[in-house]
Formats: sequence, C-alpha cells, structure tokens
Amino acid sequence: MTSHGFFTYTFGLTLGLFTMLTSACVSEDTAGKGSLSLDVSGGAALREGFPHAEGTVTYAFSDGWEADFDKFIITIGNVVLTEQDDGAEVARWAGPKVMDLAAAATGSETLTTLDDLPARRLDLGFSIVPPTKLPGGSNADTADIQLMIQNSWSALIEGTARHPATARSIQFRFGLPLKVRYYECLNGKDKTLGIAIEANKTIGAFVYPHAIHLFWDTLATGDEDMRFEAFAAVAGDDMVVTEEELKNQDLTNLLDATGGPLVDDQGRSVLYNDGGLLPPSEWTLYHFVLRQARESVHFNGIGLCKAENLP
Repeated sequence: MTSHGFFTYTFGLTLGLFTMLTSACVSEDTAGKGSLSLDVSGGAALREGFPHAEGTVTYAFSDGWEADFDKFIITIGNVVLTEQDDGAEVARWAGPKVMDLAAAATGSETLTTLDDLPARRLDLGFSIVPPTKLPGGSNADTADIQLMIQNSWSALIEGTARHPATARSIQFRFGLPLKVRYYECLNGKDKTLGIAIEANKTIGAFVYPHAIHLFWDTLATGDEDMRFEAFAAVAGDDMVVTEEELKNQDLTNLLDATGGPLVDDQGRSVLYNDGGLLPPSEWTLYHFVLRQARESVHFNGIGLCKAENLP
C-alpha cells in the first residue's frame, strides 16, 4: 500500500470511528435522563419583612414605614418543559398548587418534580391561576383558599405596616386576580434561556415572586422607591387596606390620609410612574399593584420570563 493510500485508509477509519463515538455521545439514549425539582420561593424578605438587608444593600420604604408579612398565598400550575429548537412539549404538570410562602419555614415550597427528562437544556413555562377547588396538601388556610376561589384570586397577601416615627399601624389584606402565563424564562443563575437537565441528577430550580415589587412606585426600570403612605391613606376607619380601597387611590391625584395632596418628607408631590403600561381607565393604586405583581415573578433569582395574560 502506498503511503498516500495508507493515509487515506487510516484517515477514513479514524473519521468513521470518531463519527460513531460522537453519535453515541450525543444520542438521547446514551445522554440519559434527569429530573427537575421546582420550588416556589418568596425569599428571606417574606420571613424578615422590610427593612430587609441583602449583603451590603438594605431594602426599605423611603417614606419611613416598616412591614411584615403574615400571609403570601399564591397559586401556580401548568408547568411545561419544551424543546428549545421547535417548542415540542417534553413534560407537563397541570397542578395547580396553592402555597402560603410566608408560612413556609424556609420561605420556600416544593411545587412539583418532573422525572424522565432528556438530559439537555429545555425551556420552562408556568402559569399563575386562581384555584377552582380546595386542593390537597396545601399549607394555606382552608378559609383563605375558599375566599380565593370565591373571588377568583390567584394571590392573597396579608401583613402589617408600622410607621415608627408616627406610631401608626396599618394592616393590609388584598387579593389579586392574576391569570398569567410565563414562558421562555431566562435562568437567573447562568443568564441563559431555560434550564439544563443533567443525566442521572435531579436539578433544583425555583420560581421567585419578589414581594418588594408590590410597593415600588414605578413600573419603568430603574430609580424605584418603596412606598406605603399611599396605601395607608386609604385604610379607612378599620385601619385595614383591601383591594377595594386601593381602587380609591387615584394615581393622577394621590391623596394622604387627611385628603390633602400626598407629598414626601421634602414636601414634593409623590408620583407613581406606570411607564405607559396602564390604560387611563386603570390609573389607580389597585391596578398599579396588580401590574407590579404580574411583573414580580422571576425564575432562579432575577431571571425574567415573557408573560401574557390568560383569558
């Protein structure tokens, strides 16, 4: 055999062997299967309230209020994993599950575990929807879940706010009828789309509704301040702020508890910036908080998802 012929034969044999090995390495059967354990976490803020310190940053109300959460109930279902190239469905968990994240010892509740998943990166989707019947295995109070079913609420948030300088104390208890599908979620841990499933492993991930969003004064990005004075102003004689009372606070004419213009500690008018997201018919604090709640849900930390309202 000539040297040229030997080279051709050797190269061809090597290429063929390499091709077989490569094909074996990337085939689904050889790559194996893995699992995803998906939790829902409210973070330390639900346990500690506000002010809340994370590292060198402290999250606090700019108008002097402090707040603790007694309940943070949310309903999540329709978890879907899909292929990234063609959107084909790989796995689904319908649920839903009703969870009180404030009652969880660690601020986290297990949503579901999906097994027998192909070991590759998949897109994640899920929905926030109102419960339609009493579920089993919920850590939320039955009476609260019944109230959510009755009012088509997917979230129920309850707590107490205090203003140390004025000795005022206000309770807040409001339900939110969110019906939202989240999809194409960016992974907050590695800043890539979806979640990488590994062979013979259970990968942990979490949906993260950020409670801080509920009190931000802007729907635009950047320069957010946490405020509660606009909530406190509509509390009424019982000193409890409900979703109906939030509708009484007009964003175009914010008022304080005396009926005068709402101003900050510098005497400047308080403004809420909707970023052009709310139609004129929804310029109330209730609709603002509802939209903030919609935007507050993240994946694996601060990963953002695309969102669409469900009918």
